[in-house]
Parts: sequence; C-alpha cells; structure tokens
Amino acid sequence: MRLCTHIAGLAATFGVVLLTGCETTRNDVTAARNRVQHEERKLEDVKRDAARNVEKERMEAREARTTNKPIVGDDFNQGPREEAREVQRKAASETQRIQNQEERVRDAQADANKTENKLAMEQSRDKFLVDCKAAIDLGNRAVEKLQTMKNAADEAGQKAIDDHIGALKAKRDDLQKQINSIRSADVMHWTDHNAVAQKAMDELLKDAKSVL
Repeated sequence: MRLCTHIAGLAATFGVVLLTGCETTRNDVTAARNRVQHEERKLEDVKRDAARNVEKERMEAREARTTNKPIVGDDFNQGPREEAREVQRKAASETQRIQNQEERVRDAQADANKTENKLAMEQSRDKFLVDCKAAIDLGNRAVEKLQTMKNAADEAGQKAIDDHIGALKAKRDDLQKQINSIRSADVMHWTDHNAVAQKAMDELLKDAKSVL
C-alpha cells in the first residue's frame, strides 16, 4: 500500500497520470492470510470433534459386547457386529469431514498466495511504469530544447535538428506503445513485455541525455 502511495507521488512529480494502479492492497493480503488461519483453526476443531465422535462409537461398541442387549433375529452376535460397523462408518465419515476441511485450508492458502503474488506484480509493474513515464518526460524536455536550438540555427542546422527531433519522438512513441501494451496486459504477465519496454526506455534515455 505504501509503495502504491509512493508511486502516485512520483507520478505527480513527473506530471503524468498512471492509468494503472495497485488494485490489490495489503488489506487484501491480510484478509486472505486471516482466512487461512481461520480455516486452520477450524481444521483443528474438526479433528478434535472427529476423535471424540469416533471414540464415542467405540465405547458404544464395547458396551454392546459386555451388556445384555436384546438379540436381533437369530444371531446372538448381530448387535455387537452392527455396533462395530457403526464405528467403521463413523470413522469413515469423520475422515471425510477432516479431508473436506483440509481442502478448504489448501484453497485458502492458494488464494492467499495468489493475492500476495498479484500485489507484488502490481507494485513492480507500477514502479516500472513510473520509470517509463520519467523517461518520456525527459524525452519531451530534450525535444523542447532541440526546438529552441532550431530557432537559432541556420538552414542546414535546422534540417539536422529536425531529423534529431523526429528520431527522439519516434523513440518516445515507441516507449509509449510499450507502456500501453503493459497497461493492457494481465498484471500477472506484464513482465512478458518488460524486455522490449526496457530496451525502448534505454534508447530514449540515451538520446535524451545526449541533448540535455
């Protein structure tokens, strides 16, 4: 969040308006991490509850073997065997409940990681765009200086300066094109455009600095 505020300040300093901005905040990351903690605590509760429920079924099964329960049908052991099956069913049910909660924990962790990664990508992208805009600002200043120089030059000098102005503008426009590509790209893939944009920025800066 602080970096986004810092970027906005830099943008104001350079006299540019960024069409992008941090859509994800530190609050989003905190909320996502809190959800992970909540689901992890719930998992521990589910495990304790499951253990109690299974133990209760086991106790009932033990009682069925040691108490005089009514005989069901013709099988004297049918009651205890049914209690044993109840233990198995309860254990399977509670295991599934634990697995379901474990999946919710994994989902929460994946979402938190995605949120953190997205914030990091937004911050790095916006910082790079500020650098690009600063380069464009420098290029514009170089163009202005060349135009001033042109007014005092002879005809041959004006032609050379015009050519230089045209070259500077072409480099500036190329960088702006790369900026637009980054802005329109999915934030998680903006770095796919980074190398080309960096090259365009370096070329513009080199030419602009040779004038200023």
